[in-house]
Amino acid sequence: TTIMLSSSTSGPVDEDTTKYNPLHKSTEADKFQIFEQWLRDNGAQFPQLELRQYEKQQQSDDATTKIDVEGGLRYDDTNEEKKDGGASDMGTSTDSVAMMSLDNNDNDNETTTASTATTADDGSNEMRSVHATSHIPPQTICVSIPKSCLITVEMGQQTPIGKSILHSDVELDAPKHIFLMIYLLWDRNVNGSKSFFAPYYNILPQSLRNMPIFWNDTELQYLRGSHLLTQINDRSDAIREDYERICSICPDFPSIASLDEFRWARMIVCSRNFGLLINGHRTSALVPHADMLNHHRPRETKWTFCEERQCFTITTLQSIGAGCQVYDSYGQKCNHRFLLNYGFCVERNVEVDGFCPNEVPLEVGLDGFGGVVLFGENLLNEGRFFGGDVGKECREKKLAFWTRGEHGGASLNN
Repeated sequence: TTIMLSSSTSGPVDEDTTKYNPLHKSTEADKFQIFEQWLRDNGAQFPQLELRQYEKQQQSDDATTKIDVEGGLRYDDTNEEKKDGGASDMGTSTDSVAMMSLDNNDNDNETTTASTATTADDGSNEMRSVHATSHIPPQTICVSIPKSCLITVEMGQQTPIGKSILHSDVELDAPKHIFLMIYLLWDRNVNGSKSFFAPYYNILPQSLRNMPIFWNDTELQYLRGSHLLTQINDRSDAIREDYERICSICPDFPSIASLDEFRWARMIVCSRNFGLLINGHRTSALVPHADMLNHHRPRETKWTFCEERQCFTITTLQSIGAGCQVYDSYGQKCNHRFLLNYGFCVERNVEVDGFCPNEVPLEVGLDGFGGVVLFGENLLNEGRFFGGDVGKECREKKLAFWTRGEHGGASLNN
C-alpha cells in the first residue's frame, strides 16, 4: 500500500498508485498539501491542525470564535522571542485587532496602517492561516517538527559561502540571520527542485509587499514624520553593505543571489526564524509550518526544542475550539518593530495589564557647551540646543519641570 495526497489537507489516504513524490506536480494536490505531506513523511505531526486560505471575512469570524485566556492572565514571555528580527488576530473586542502577518497580510483590510498604492501582486492568493480541526485541550503538543526538517545557522556555516565568511574577518550586521539566508539562497540555487527543502521553499511568499523595506516612495509618504523612516533606511543600508562584503570575499556570490534576492531572504529570515537551544547549543532556525502561525497577545501557545523528542514543539496554553485559528506570540514589541520586521501593526497594542509597549525614540546628548540637545521623532535633523547664556532661562524652566514636586526644587547653580 502506498500513500497519496487526499483532496484536503486533513491527511493522506491509501491509494494503489505510484509512491508519493514530494516534488511531483500532481493536479491532485496544491503546493501547500505537498508541503504538509513532505513534513508528515519526515516525521512531523500536527494531526489537529490544517492550513486554510485566508479570506477577508475570516477576520470577523475569528472575532466571534476566539477563546480568550481566562482571567486575563499575562504569561511569562521569557521564551517568547520568536524571530530574532527581534500575524494577526481578531480578539473578542475590536481593541485587539491586529494587521495580518507575513502569511496573512491583507493591505485592503481596514486595520492596515499604510496600504499599498499599487496593483502589483501582493501575494494575497498565497496567504494561509493555521486552524484547529477539532477541540484542542490545554497543555497539548499540537505541532511537532523533527530536527531534520529545521534549517539552522550551522547548516549555513557549512556551505562553501558560509565557510568563506567564517574564515574571513568580515563584519556583518546580523551574522545568525546571514547564515540562515546563505543556506536558503545557496540550497535553492544549487539543488533547486532536488533540494530536501524544496516543498518548504515553494510555499514561502515570493512577494513581501507588506514590509515597508519594499515600499516605494509614494507608499513611504504614509510614514512621513516617523522615526521608522530612518530605521527603514538603516536596514536597507545594512542589507546592501552585508551583500557587498560577502561579494568581496566570495566573487561568485552574485551568481547565487542578486541584491534583491538577498534582501528578500533577509526579511524572510528576519520574520520567521526562532531562537532555540538545541542539545545545549544556542542557535537560530527556520521551522517549517511553525512559522505560519500568526501573532496574538496574550499568548495562547508556547514553543521549545524538546531534546527527548529531538523535535521543535508547540504546546497549547489554553483550550482552542474547533475551527479557531491557532496563534503564536511574537513577543511584547513596539509597533515600529512589528511593522519593520513582520509587516503588520497592532491597532491597539496594549497588554492585558494596560501596559503599552509602543515607544517614541528620543535621543539626548550635550552640545559642547554644557547644554542639552534633544533629537526626537519630530526633531530629526534639527537639534534643539540649550547652551550658553542664551539658553540659561530655558534650561532653568526645564529643570524646574523635571524636578517638580521635589523638596526645595533644584537649581543649575547647585
